[in-house]
Amino acid sequence: MPKKKVRKNKKTVVSKRSDSKKKMNMVFRRLIFFLIFFVLFLVLDAVISNDMWDNFLGIATWIFGFICAALLLVLLILWFMKIIKK
Repeated sequence: MPKKKVRKNKKTVVSKRSDSKKKMNMVFRRLIFFLIFFVLFLVLDAVISNDMWDNFLGIATWIFGFICAALLLVLLILWFMKIIKK
């Protein structure tokens, strides 16, 4: 009598720590990216005296500042969620 081949179902277990770490890493990199642009536009807004560029740089500074604040808030929420899960 020949032996039957038995297939075992292999289940992959995904670690939630690596997923949350990837999310925090992604948010942190984007925060740094937008923070660099925020500071760049802030410095250029202080230096340039042309009215058209002054208005554009002022609006861009506000936009990038709000994006940085939102990303910082998301980063803090992810950090608190990580602390609570421990």
